[in-house]
Amino acid sequence: MAKLQDPTSMEDIRRRDRDSRISNKTRKSEILKELRGNILVLKINRLASRNALNRNAVYDLIAAIGEATHNKDVKMILLTGCGDYFCSGTDLKQLQEYRDPEDYFYGANYILRSLIKTLIACPKIIVCLINGPCIGIGFTLAALCDICVCTKGAFFQTPFSQLGLCAEACSSYTFNQHFGQSWANKLLLFGEKLTAEKAEQLGFVTKIYEDLNDVEARLWPKLREYSQLPWGSVKISKNLMRLNQREQLFKALEAELKEIDKLRRGPVYQKAIADFLQKSKSKL
Repeated sequence: MAKLQDPTSMEDIRRRDRDSRISNKTRKSEILKELRGNILVLKINRLASRNALNRNAVYDLIAAIGEATHNKDVKMILLTGCGDYFCSGTDLKQLQEYRDPEDYFYGANYILRSLIKTLIACPKIIVCLINGPCIGIGFTLAALCDICVCTKGAFFQTPFSQLGLCAEACSSYTFNQHFGQSWANKLLLFGEKLTAEKAEQLGFVTKIYEDLNDVEARLWPKLREYSQLPWGSVKISKNLMRLNQREQLFKALEAELKEIDKLRRGPVYQKAIADFLQKSKSKL
């Protein structure tokens, strides 16, 4: 698969998306938004795909976080998923929407970079409520949030090696920070599954809740309490804590994207895509 010229803007990518998709039906937002006081709740709403992220969901997430960044009424963001999954990774089925898969891969790095930079730059406190399985990009995005909590049925996994890919979304840096080198290796190199209990032991999640009723009863009062703190102090402290990390995060991101771009065109990933799409067709 030959590498095409890199996109110059998000609008360039959106235009190519519109031109290359088999269908351009009017779509609903893939991210549900609800403002509860000064806390913005963002829910991945792709139940049919177990909340796997497609291109449109990423567009919507970038827009929602960007809007919250500049909204003075928003102090915190709660990122979670609808239903029983937090996020099952990247939705490979979306490749069927394109006349040529290369039309999808065009701009893939640009869009991922935009999402990650939007997350890193957001001055609001981002709490990740992992309400079920958290796989691939779901896991690596959670690792960029300020606080992670989960429900009892959650687990975490990054099957990148199995797909012929590598660490993404700064996880080559963040996983070492969260888990230490040995566990980061188990997760990123071998795709080991991490249970909610082990994630709590390792300090990745600060609390395991029984279910969403428990979340409502015990997490939400705490979030409302946090959101009433003097926000200037909270914002400055977050910025100071991120100050020395940002350079490392951006460096890791660019190194990862360079390698992903090559691996995405490799035989292992191409076969994984073909097998996945064939399996999807056989279920229809």
